[in-house]
Amino acid sequence: MIFPSRFGLLAALACFPGTAPAQDNCGRREPAPGLLVQASWLVNHRQDQDLVVLQVERNRAPFDSAHISGARFVAMRDFTAKRGELLTELPPLAQLDSLLESLGIGERGRIVLYGEILPVTRLFFTLDYLGLGDRVSLLDGGIGAWRAVHGEVTALPTGIPARGNLTLHPQAAVLADAGWIEAHRSDPRIALLDVRSREEFEGTKLEEGVARAGHIPGAQNLEWSTLLADGRFRAPTELQQLLAAAGATPGKELVTYCRVGTRASAVYFVARLLGYPVRLYDGSMNEWGSRKDLPIVGPPKP
Repeated sequence: MIFPSRFGLLAALACFPGTAPAQDNCGRREPAPGLLVQASWLVNHRQDQDLVVLQVERNRAPFDSAHISGARFVAMRDFTAKRGELLTELPPLAQLDSLLESLGIGERGRIVLYGEILPVTRLFFTLDYLGLGDRVSLLDGGIGAWRAVHGEVTALPTGIPARGNLTLHPQAAVLADAGWIEAHRSDPRIALLDVRSREEFEGTKLEEGVARAGHIPGAQNLEWSTLLADGRFRAPTELQQLLAAAGATPGKELVTYCRVGTRASAVYFVARLLGYPVRLYDGSMNEWGSRKDLPIVGPPKP
């Protein structure tokens, strides 16, 4: 999946080989990478100590076809879990800790993600929740951008990395549950965003795993896919305008939800990219629709 190339993030310039992680090749200290890094940055930092590059997909086929040399594969099912009737939830912390350590992630180093957009943004949300968000970047342009700078691509299996040693620091402030939503959905300081399709939002289409059609009272519809054009996130000014049109203006805290919390992660990432405070309601309509004690705005009556 392609990520945007219009955010003007750092592209390191080489003076001679042998870059240290915190400096460019001329010995000048670099600013920390942002939430998106260019392929040229990855070229210049490929040998950084503790760098971990992850290809994130729903299944292994794209990775086995071709992946960035040295990248490690992670499937979406490895960092999501079913909890009761809820279909896509955060797994227990011990499971996530074991997964990340098995991928070679420790206390230091940049984590670069690329692959299919929704699995990638869902993993970004998960890592942000675990307190690692300041170390995570998405590769701008994905494997296509990597190929364009003549980065090495292979279909050969990746060796098992040395196991990392990691301490997680969960950030409860990035989560919203049903009780939090019910208590805050009428708060003018909150922008509650339903990022499903218009038909799902209005309740004219009932999704699998959703007991009642419609949306949470007070929510505005912002279909997640409108934030992309030609497979890329739109320019920041366009993203800001789209969010503002749905009531997500600067100064408000954004709360995103969808059916099970996957599409919501793409809007969560955009909010973080723009510097907006944001939470994700992981239970989403899978949970809310099953709770008859919670209100819902159903489909329009004929």
